[in-house]
Amino acid sequence: MKQFKQSLLLAAIIATSATAADYSNQTIIVEGSSMRPGTFGVAPDSSALKDTAALLKRIPGANVNRNGPLTGIASYRGQFGGRINTVVDGMSWKEVGPNSMDPPLSHIPASLTENLTVYRGIAPVSSGIETIGGSMSTESRKSHFTDSADFETHGVASFGYSDVDNGLTGSLLSTYSNDSHRFHASVSKEQGDNYEYDGGEVDPSQYDRDAYTVGYGFRQGAHDVGFNYTNNDTGHTGTPSLPMDIMSVRGGIFSADYDIQLGEGRSLETSYYYQDMRHWMNNFQLRPNGSNSGTFRQNQTEVDGGGLSMVYNMPVAGGDLSLGLEGDQSNHESYISDPTSMFFVDNFNGVERDRYSVFAEWNGSLGDGLNLGTGLRYTRVEMDAGDVDIFFMAPAPTQALKAAFNAADRSVEDDNVDVSMVLTQQLSNELSVELGLARKTRSASYQERYLWLPLEATGGLADGNRYIGNIDLDAEVAYQLELGLEYAAGGLYVAPRAFYHHVNDYIQGEVSTNGFANGVSNANGAGDALQFTNVDAELYGMDVEWSYELSGNLSLDGTVSYVRGRRRDTGDNLYRIAPFNARTQLTYAQDSWSIATEVEAYSAQNDVAAYNGELNTGGYGLLHVRADIEPVTGLSIGLGVENILDKNYADHTAAINRAMGSDVAVGAKVPSQGRNVYLTANYAW
Repeated sequence: MKQFKQSLLLAAIIATSATAADYSNQTIIVEGSSMRPGTFGVAPDSSALKDTAALLKRIPGANVNRNGPLTGIASYRGQFGGRINTVVDGMSWKEVGPNSMDPPLSHIPASLTENLTVYRGIAPVSSGIETIGGSMSTESRKSHFTDSADFETHGVASFGYSDVDNGLTGSLLSTYSNDSHRFHASVSKEQGDNYEYDGGEVDPSQYDRDAYTVGYGFRQGAHDVGFNYTNNDTGHTGTPSLPMDIMSVRGGIFSADYDIQLGEGRSLETSYYYQDMRHWMNNFQLRPNGSNSGTFRQNQTEVDGGGLSMVYNMPVAGGDLSLGLEGDQSNHESYISDPTSMFFVDNFNGVERDRYSVFAEWNGSLGDGLNLGTGLRYTRVEMDAGDVDIFFMAPAPTQALKAAFNAADRSVEDDNVDVSMVLTQQLSNELSVELGLARKTRSASYQERYLWLPLEATGGLADGNRYIGNIDLDAEVAYQLELGLEYAAGGLYVAPRAFYHHVNDYIQGEVSTNGFANGVSNANGAGDALQFTNVDAELYGMDVEWSYELSGNLSLDGTVSYVRGRRRDTGDNLYRIAPFNARTQLTYAQDSWSIATEVEAYSAQNDVAAYNGELNTGGYGLLHVRADIEPVTGLSIGLGVENILDKNYADHTAAINRAMGSDVAVGAKVPSQGRNVYLTANYAW
């Protein structure tokens, strides 16, 4: 972590520049290159991370909604899942699981993650489609061109062990590059048992995942072409907060990109990707008591789709203008069955969600230290679904729901317009102020629109309720206001941000008035169904990043985050909102080693959502100690103890336990990991 203090102090400046041979940087970094001030980025540190989403807890305002060891759903300022534009290697990857068992950040192992970047506050329209809840992107480690015609071989090998789950991680990346050609290949393996906490173990929480990547790039003159293929093979992995566990997630993503420099500051960037993945889950193989209800269920799902992007950049009027044409398509299938009987539900059949979008964005100086970033995006969202079916002996209310859905007009089109404007005024060499205004939109997910039978396929809400969709949902519209300061002087850096989001047609569940749906839900012991409905909401709060250099080798840094989410019409609270929290770290760093002590504190969360029976959670504080040493050039060894006091606690953004026979009671919050001693090693060449 030897660049830790410098990078935080230079939050709006280039903190790192990667070279073809630089695969050893495992430090927390803040990036300012090619991004407006206020963008916050992190790279994996020396802790034994299993999924990239775990990095979010180090970013002000961000958090993780966890339903299992590999199912970390991104959360930012109280919004999560599909409300956040999450880009992986420039692609908007789609989840194959209707309950977000494979969220986008789970597709790249942490050991092969180059960095994770989050736009603080209002995301520019160029950062992606549907950025109502923010925008973040992650980049995997790949090959890079060199400056010589001679080929060079570089790479990194990593290993990690964590005793809390007897977990092992390992990865290998190898590159072969010169100034015209680049090749890379990587493999990784992650495997662990159920994790322990002060009170027992969470069962099922084991995990097993393999992944590999191959890629090639070619550069000649102004032309740059690249190809990449990533394959993910997740095996038996527990998701105790969901009705089923992962048996497998398999498939791959192929991508290609072509960039050309047109001269005079102009460029054209194009990219394409295609995704094809399959998912199998069930409720009886990994659960300690098998099926909770004695009813056996399995679900086979699939997603295929792809996307295309073309962005033209040119200098205009003292700034830079970007014009973009983007789109993606996805097709979803989900078939539930009982391996012991004729029971089946054709849950999602031929579901399509297609997005076509254009944008224009200008960033430049207005003079006298005043900078403006402004953009406009138009998006057309088209959705449709095929007929559904259920086994012939299904009860009459279920048959009635099927008939009504099949008779309905399921074709929907939304025309959405996003606008953003961010003004930054440099008041002095040490102080700047930022004001942001935006209008952001999001159309309903396919689960929110086409879930025709009361089920829990809800994109990872994991609240134990049964939901039914609503074809007639309007798109969400948020009006956003942001005010931020940034101060850096005398070894002190502090950047507070305050925000307010006024959301019309926010989509959440309300008690259904459909008698057939309520009858089916009550017959399955879940009470009345909740139907996805448009309501009015607001989110507001503040977050801060800060650091202070105590001496040349000793530094403090931290984050503070607070968000409040509530309905404007009823006053009820929004679901799964992280409570007030803060993180403080003291780091002592020498040239070849460092040691850090971190305190992580969360207050109690009593502002919970009544509509879905959300549980209160108590406050807690955690102490972590981490060390890193570089005994020889290229070799980095990390050792640490997380939750050193073995605190028994549950994150509020965790969900409830669904598995009978575990040490955790059914319906209780899933506790977080107990004391974890870990060891990591990375060797770069």
